Amino acid sequence: MSQQLKNTGSLLDATEALGNWRALALFAASLLGAALVFGVLALTQSAFGLFLGALLSWLVAFYGVNAVGIMLMDASRNGQSRQIAAAVMASLFSSHRLLLVGLVALGGMLLLLLLVAIVLLLCKIPLLGPLLFTFALPLTALLLGFAFFALAYVFYPLAASAVWSGASVRETLVNLLAIARQRLVSVVVKELVLALVVLVSAGIIGGIVFSGLGMVMSMSAGILGGIGDLGMQSMAMMAMGGMGEGGGYVIAGGLGSSLLLAAAMIVPGLIALQGCCQIYLSSIDGLDVSATEQELARRQQQLEQKTQQIKQKIEEQKQQLATAAPVAAASNNTAMALPHCPHCKALLEDADDRFCGECGKPVKDD
Repeated sequence: MSQQLKNTGSLLDATEALGNWRALALFAASLLGAALVFGVLALTQSAFGLFLGALLSWLVAFYGVNAVGIMLMDASRNGQSRQIAAAVMASLFSSHRLLLVGLVALGGMLLLLLLVAIVLLLCKIPLLGPLLFTFALPLTALLLGFAFFALAYVFYPLAASAVWSGASVRETLVNLLAIARQRLVSVVVKELVLALVVLVSAGIIGGIVFSGLGMVMSMSAGILGGIGDLGMQSMAMMAMGGMGEGGGYVIAGGLGSSLLLAAAMIVPGLIALQGCCQIYLSSIDGLDVSATEQELARRQQQLEQKTQQIKQKIEEQKQQLATAAPVAAASNNTAMALPHCPHCKALLEDADDRFCGECGKPVKDD
């Protein structure tokens, strides 16, 4: 752990991501493309258009940001990232692994919650329940706390980095579980350091942007004339549909300010992605994953055995139904072959009966 914590200073190198102009350009194009797709489809003013716009914009942002992550992972490992087209193609063929890892993590968390619910139900047993709850409360609290802690600081931040490094779904799960078991504290410390670096970077960039934006707005109000304040009040009027004098400048100022702020937010986002890549690579360096692989293989084998048992039971039930069906059909045919009363449809005891034993009417005409 001490060796891992010594490497936290290397997270300052995450700011070097700003020099990766390919990743920066792709990051900006992904977010801008997602916004444009949603805006164009939102013009349809229909529920389907909004839904389709939200879905397509999410896909553009998802695969685009993952392509940026792949480029940053390349830069973290060998100092040079691949071309934009190659990164986008790699993202299209591998980003779905991140969704599968998320589903597996969600399924595991739901199973854990179900287990805790079962334990709490056992605590409702009279007399024994309060005693069991005394020990169940701290144990289940620690179990859920550790699980949520691992999800928040290992699975969510590092799952994407594992996929960007080219790991399969199984390799990603094995690596993340091993990190959660062996290096959880060091990962938490590194992420706190990264958060501090991102906040400082965002503060510096925000100071540059807002100070420059304030001066340009003040000068624009004096030079262009007649447009008043191009700040928040004018953009609020634009949002409410108020044009008035200089309305075109107000709209242009609002759009330009929005683009500038969006571009400023890209910089700390890029630093955060680069930092996550570095944290993941340093966390798996020298990591022993053999015990985790054996545990995962054992769990998988148990699941396969249970699945096979369920299949066998289903096959046995099918065979029983297939065997019982001819017997039931034969019984029905036999019952249908026996004589019935033409009036009340009651079964006759003897085919030679002249009168029905139920309704008393003649069965056969004389």
